[in-house]
This record gives sequence, C-alpha cells and structure tokens, in this order.
Amino acid sequence: MHIKTRDFGELDISENVIISFPNGVYAFEEDHRFVLLSPCGENKYPMWLQSIDNENLCFIVFDPREFVADYTITIDDESRAALELNDNSTIDYLALAVIPEDYTKTTLNLKSPVVINSDINTAVQVIAQENYPIKFPAYKKEDS
Repeated sequence: MHIKTRDFGELDISENVIISFPNGVYAFEEDHRFVLLSPCGENKYPMWLQSIDNENLCFIVFDPREFVADYTITIDDESRAALELNDNSTIDYLALAVIPEDYTKTTLNLKSPVVINSDINTAVQVIAQENYPIKFPAYKKEDS
C-alpha cells in the first residue's frame, strides 16, 4: 500500500501493519487508520504514529514503560470491548509526546495513552484512572 506522510514523504507499507482505531484519536475522531513508523530502526523509539488517510496527522510516540517501568492502566469495559481483549491478548502502550524547540523539555502524556491489542492491530486512546501526569518530563534534569 502506498501512503503519503508528513515527515517521510511517500512510503510503501504492508496492509498488515495498519493499526485500526475504531473511535479515532482524541480530537481526531474521523481518522481510524494509522501506522507506526520507526526511522531509528524496527521497534526503536521515538516512533511516528502516522495517519494513513491524512498525511499531515502524525504523533511522535514513546513506550511509556521505557520511562515508568511498572506502567500499567486499568482498561474500562468499553475500551476492552473495542480492543476485543481476552486474557491472552498482547497489550502495548504508546504515550504521545510534545516536543518543543528545546527537545530536552519534551513531555509525555501518560494520562491518555494509546492502548493497542497487538494481536489484531486494534487501538484506542483512553484516559487512565491511575494518577499519571499529562506532562511527564522525558529528560531528567542533571543534579548540579
């Protein structure tokens, strides 16, 4: 499949890597098909969560477990149903990043992660019931 991207021009992707968002992403509910792009190599973060249908819609994402080792959230029943989760499902999380001009001030939204059922490439964005911050600093400040 041939797609246009915001940051990488035109790319060919396999249809089996498309992640379906039945409810879209917050504020972009009309966009339902995304792909994860990893310019740093396969499964290396950061990754770009690129809309297939809107070349200008792209989010830079990280695995929140790279920053909070025991990161996990309670997934509500509606989201569980949309994800078609069962006891054996493989769940992955993505945290959307805000990267300002000074990249050392990058923050991750740990409160509203994307949850992916990696077995069927279906995802939803949720609001975590747990007390995670919306602006988690990606870079720790060095002690003086």
